[in-house]
Amino acid sequence: MKEPLLALIAICLNVGAQLASKQAGTVQAGQGWAAWLSPWLISALAMYGLAFILMVRVYAANPLSVASPVMAGGVFILVSIASSWLLGEAFGPGKIAGIALIFFGIVMLSRS
Repeated sequence: MKEPLLALIAICLNVGAQLASKQAGTVQAGQGWAAWLSPWLISALAMYGLAFILMVRVYAANPLSVASPVMAGGVFILVSIASSWLLGEAFGPGKIAGIALIFFGIVMLSRS
């Protein structure tokens, strides 16, 4: 895969944006503008924007049939791990098996 560092940065930014979005969602709906001006929400938008720009570069440098699954799978795997580690979400055998299947699927796609 060409531009692997850009792909990794884009994946990490996407994961960070998802974690920040989760935190932004904890702001009470009745707080009005505070919910829209939450630093969590603003940082999530910034990270999504940067991830998108990098993703465009990665897609331009690679076959889409390889780059898209690699990046999406990387996000799925890292979100599962990060949400368990940082948010205390369950991480049992089912998730581990799912992560392993995604990982091996990415390996197979990237080799074709």
